[in-house]
Amino acid sequence: MAKILNGLSFVVMMFSILFNTIDASLLKNAPEAKSEAELAEIQDIFDNYDIADEITVINLGELSLSQRHTIIFLQGLVAREKPAIFINYGSASHQYALAEMEKAGYTISRTDEEGNPWKFESIIKKFSSYIKDSGYVLYKTTEDHGQLNTATNLATIYGWLPVTPDLEEAVISLGLTKKEDISDDEIDLKYLENFYDEHKDSFRKTALVHLYHYASGMRDFAIQQNIFTVYIEDSDFTGRLFRDRIMRELTPSSIIFGWCQYEIKFTQSASRFGHTVIPSDHSYNLSILSCFDATEEEFSTTIPENVELDPEKHYVSIVYSDGDNAQWIQNGFSEYHTWQSYNSDVPVSWTFCPLLTEISEVDIKRTLEIAGDTTFITGPTGGGYSRIMHMSSDELEAFSDYTASVMKESGLGIMTLLDTIKGNEKSFFKSMEKRLSYFARYDNIEGGILQLDPDNYSGGKGRVMFSNDKPFICVGFSLWHPSGNADEVTETWLKEQADIINAKKADINTINGYTVINVHPWTVGPDDLLYFVNQLGDNIEVVGIDELLAAVRENIPHKTAKPE
Repeated sequence: MAKILNGLSFVVMMFSILFNTIDASLLKNAPEAKSEAELAEIQDIFDNYDIADEITVINLGELSLSQRHTIIFLQGLVAREKPAIFINYGSASHQYALAEMEKAGYTISRTDEEGNPWKFESIIKKFSSYIKDSGYVLYKTTEDHGQLNTATNLATIYGWLPVTPDLEEAVISLGLTKKEDISDDEIDLKYLENFYDEHKDSFRKTALVHLYHYASGMRDFAIQQNIFTVYIEDSDFTGRLFRDRIMRELTPSSIIFGWCQYEIKFTQSASRFGHTVIPSDHSYNLSILSCFDATEEEFSTTIPENVELDPEKHYVSIVYSDGDNAQWIQNGFSEYHTWQSYNSDVPVSWTFCPLLTEISEVDIKRTLEIAGDTTFITGPTGGGYSRIMHMSSDELEAFSDYTASVMKESGLGIMTLLDTIKGNEKSFFKSMEKRLSYFARYDNIEGGILQLDPDNYSGGKGRVMFSNDKPFICVGFSLWHPSGNADEVTETWLKEQADIINAKKADINTINGYTVINVHPWTVGPDDLLYFVNQLGDNIEVVGIDELLAAVRENIPHKTAKPE
């Protein structure tokens, strides 16, 4: 029977995908652009709260795993009234954030009244008034998706504090009483469906947290912002139908936080409903960081005018990918900081998550402090990780509106798009050109790059498309080790890759003279990149992606073209 149900589920899913694909192929012309006032309203998604004058800092080493989750739940409950708890995970970015909060005038409390580091019992006692009805929820274990996520959702709905059995005695001694017990419940798909149907109106319709049990980020933010939390394995066909239903019932262009099992399946699912994914499974303290006004500075990435070119040079732009990945940026962004420490005169452009303007402004401040002339562009796809080839007209309109709004708020004027070339290549690019017009209708979106699979983002083979006279250039070369293993990157391999670039010809009047190089952060580190650029010949000129787009816009015909 289970096999039959899975088979039927697969058929229904395939029909759903086919319907969306046909609908997406019947794309309408892009509508009129929204006004600045309308864009400002679109971007303002989450509730904001005044931070408490005193911020209580808890060191991770003071907590067991189950205690950590309970304190994260408490952090979210407190943040619904006045964010006041910061969990210090020890990263450079967390030290920076705490220092900036202290500079801003907040009192940073690292010890209790007796001078000891804050511990589990003392924290519960200090903030017990934020726990509704002095109640707790008993759940079985932190090592089960259903148990942990259901506990999170119960905290969101009722304001009670979830704890595991090993902590029950401690919270009872602190005056809490049991309000709900799910520790003996078998939380299977049917349970999740019933729970969702009963409680879905308690959650906001503009976001979803999709989070496995072994990630402790995002839960404080989910509780603070009333976001439903769930996790479905992408290999579970029946489960994916349920997840699709949740996504279908969200407002178009909603934000899906967290992460997944299979990246492509997950992002395709979200995109079919016009939503965008923000990789954030290890994004911490967002319930307080999202409320911290750290800086008024923003990115100022625009395409310049009148770029001077040498007709004897081939022009390349090096772009570090994965800037859609909020948790990468929030947990150190070490590749960027290491590269900047080299003080190299070779310009490298970086993709960056524009939503951090709203959920962690302090990470933008930390990034810009050492930016110099560095060019920043959005991660894929503009507002977040989406695959626009799976969107219908209405979904694409909503997502492009959202992308324009969040780019305007962050100051990023150049975008990245990511998708996969499927079927007839000519038809794919014809459809892509039409879809680009949805973004190009906005004055603040000046152009972009396309990371197209297959071939590790270089499937577009360097072609250029123009939309509203704005250039969108496909990655022409990807510095991405085929093994997927950083340990296998050698100087020999890097030299071979540099020789491929060195063989490219100079021609500033056609797309043949320009190449966007994607750098894969998980296999090519800053040291590898430095060696690579040192192997480039005198005939190669490295420029920022803003300058390369300007050169293409000014010097080649404004029509689709593919390098020879």
